[in-house]
Amino acid sequence: MPFFEAQYKNWRRMFEPYIVANPQIENTLARLDEGGLICDVGAGGRRITADTVTVDAFWSNDTDVASDAAALGVSDNVFDCVFCTGTFEHLPDPWESAREIARITKPGGIVHVDAPFMQGYHADPEDYWRFTAHGLRRLFPEFEELDSGVHMGPASGLSWVFLGFVQGLARGERSRKWLYRFGRLIAFPWKYLDLFVVKNPYSHLAASGVYFVGRKPAGNTEQ
Repeated sequence: MPFFEAQYKNWRRMFEPYIVANPQIENTLARLDEGGLICDVGAGGRRITADTVTVDAFWSNDTDVASDAAALGVSDNVFDCVFCTGTFEHLPDPWESAREIARITKPGGIVHVDAPFMQGYHADPEDYWRFTAHGLRRLFPEFEELDSGVHMGPASGLSWVFLGFVQGLARGERSRKWLYRFGRLIAFPWKYLDLFVVKNPYSHLAASGVYFVGRKPAGNTEQ
């Protein structure tokens, strides 16, 4: 039954070591004119709006364009907004991918990116990088900053790092799996503290995730 399957998935997600306590996607969508073209690089099966063009490295039922993020199979200056969230840590060359995202964004268009800072290792298929808020902003040096900050707070960072620490105590795969379950059970309630601290001025010091929203210069037709 679809309803009970959805409830089961939500129940499983409750035990994840993080929450997005300060979501920003809707805020970015509110900046766009009606009918603007939107792309999501590394969509991972989601569709932000019904008309969003989804890009992933591999084909799936929800993929519109299968393409390497470092060599996007998309023409220049196409989209009014390009999202890339929870993806840069998995890219071997995030700098080249950022240039590609900038290239397919129209002059005057918006990029919305986020990436982890304090998160445990999570391969998909690999895991290469972590970013501070300032580091993420440096990926788009020519863009006007519209907003930036913390969307996943330090409580999620603490919970996720603790989960990695617990698994590090394991001597084999079987014990790692048991320690993983134990760590999730212990740590998952901590993440809800982010509902109270994520917008505090020093939450970036151990934030789980950071974001940047920027506008491409209106006169810029090349990236």
